[in-house]
Amino acid sequence: MSKKPYNKKRPPYKSAKKPAPQVQQEELKEELLTEEGAADVTAAEAPVQEAPVQETPVNESVQAPVEEAAPAEPVAEPVAAEPVAETAPVQEPVRAAKASSAVKGGSLGDKWNRFRLTSNWRIWVSIPFIVIIIAIICFGVYAGQGGSFESGMNIGIDFKGGTIITTKLGENAVENEYDTYYGIIEGAINSEDIANRVIEYAAENELSSSLTVQVVTPNVNYTQTSGTGEDMAIVFKIDNISSAFDNEANDITRYRNELILEKIATDINAHFSANEITSRVYVNEDITSEYIGASASSRLLMLGGIALAVAIIVILIYVMIRFEVFSGLSAVIALIHDVAIMFCITIIFKIQVNAAFVSAIITIVAYSINNTIVIFDRVRENNKIAKKMAGDSGVVNTAANLRPLVDRSVRETTLRNFNSTITTLVMILLFSIIGTSSVREFGVPVIAGLIGGFYSSMFLSPSLYILMKESNEKRKAKTAAKKALAAKEAKAAAAK
Repeated sequence: MSKKPYNKKRPPYKSAKKPAPQVQQEELKEELLTEEGAADVTAAEAPVQEAPVQETPVNESVQAPVEEAAPAEPVAEPVAAEPVAETAPVQEPVRAAKASSAVKGGSLGDKWNRFRLTSNWRIWVSIPFIVIIIAIICFGVYAGQGGSFESGMNIGIDFKGGTIITTKLGENAVENEYDTYYGIIEGAINSEDIANRVIEYAAENELSSSLTVQVVTPNVNYTQTSGTGEDMAIVFKIDNISSAFDNEANDITRYRNELILEKIATDINAHFSANEITSRVYVNEDITSEYIGASASSRLLMLGGIALAVAIIVILIYVMIRFEVFSGLSAVIALIHDVAIMFCITIIFKIQVNAAFVSAIITIVAYSINNTIVIFDRVRENNKIAKKMAGDSGVVNTAANLRPLVDRSVRETTLRNFNSTITTLVMILLFSIIGTSSVREFGVPVIAGLIGGFYSSMFLSPSLYILMKESNEKRKAKTAAKKALAAKEAKAAAAK
C-alpha cells in the first residue's frame, strides 16, 4: 500500500503561539522532504498499479489524493516553519523572563525558603558589632557625665557596695500615702544642704578636698516595699561615695548616711505634725541603714564570674562530645555574643547590674544553647540522610555541600525556635511591666538575652560553623599541597 501524501493545506502547527523548539523544526523539515519523495514515487508507480486500484474501492480513494499531490513543486510551499524559527528565539527569552520573575516573587514563606542564610554571614557578624559600638559610645558619655569610670554603667550595690535605707511606716501609711513618703525620702537623699555639709566635714577632717555636690549626692538604684502590716516599709538602695574620694574606712559615706537618716526622720515627723498624726519615727528604730562595703561586693562579683565560666565550659564540652569541635566552638561564641549583647543593652538603657543580672545571664546561657542544639541536631540528622543518598560521606561533609544543608536545617527549625522564644518573651514582658523594680532588674536583661539568643542561634552560630569548616578545609588543602610539593622536590633531587 502506498503512503498517504502530505496535504499541503495543513500547516505544520495549529497555533503560532507555541512555537516548536529548534530540534522539532529540523525533524519537521526532514519529514517534509521524506513525504515529498514518497509522493514522487507514488506518482511514478501509479500506471503499474492502475488495474488493482480499479478493482477495489479502497485504491480509488488512495489514488485521488495522489493525483492532486502529483505536482511535486508546490510541496516546498509550506514555509510556515521558517517564521516559527524566527519567532522562537524572540519568545523564549520572554518566557524565561516571566519564569524568573515568578521565582523572584511569591509569598514571604517562599522567599524565606530561597533565602541563603549562611552566605550572608557578613551581615550577621556586623550587626552585633554595631550594637557594641553604640554601647561603647554610651558608656563614654555616661562616664563623662558622672565624672568617673564607674558611672559608665549602672552597677548596683551588690557589686560596688552601697547603702540600703529602710523606713518602716506601717501598711496604712504606705498604701494610702506612698507617693508622699516616697517624695520625703527622695528629697532627703538628694538634699543639696546635706551635700554641702559633707563637703565641709571632709575638708575639716582632711579626708578629701576634691568633693563636689554631684559626687556626694547618691544615685538611687531602685526602691521597693517590704514587709506586711505594721512592719511594711519603703526601701531605698543608694550608692556609696566612690573610693576615689573616700578613705578605706568610708568615713565620708557613713557621715552622709547619718545625715540622710536624720533628715528623713525630721521631715516625716513634720508631716505627721502637720496632719495631726500622733505617730513618730526614730532613727535606728523605724529608719535604719545597712552598709555594704566593696569587699563583700567584690566577692559576690567573683562568685558570679566563676559560675558563668563554669557554665560555659560545661556547655562547650557537652556540645563537642555530642556533635563535633566546630559545632561546640560556634555554640560557645554564640553564647559569648548573647552575654555581650545583654551587657550592651544594660549600658545603653542604664539598667542596673546586680545579683539579679548574673541570674539573668545564666538563665539566657542555658536557654540560648537549647535553640542552638536543636539546630545542630537537625544538621546532623539531615547530614546522615544526605550521606546515605550520596553514598560518599567525604563528598557530603565538605563545606560547599554542607552550606545548603545547614540553611535547610535552620529553616526547618525556625518555627519551633520562634514559638518557644516568643512564648517565653511574652511572659517575661508581662512580669517586667506589672512587677516590682527587683523583678524588672531580672526581666529586662532576660528580654534582651532572649532576642539576642534567638538571633545568635538562627543566624550567627550556623554561619560561624560553615566558616570554620571552610577555613579547616583550606588549611588542609594548603598542607596537602606543601607535602606534595616537598615530595616532588625530593623525588627530583633523588633522580639527579
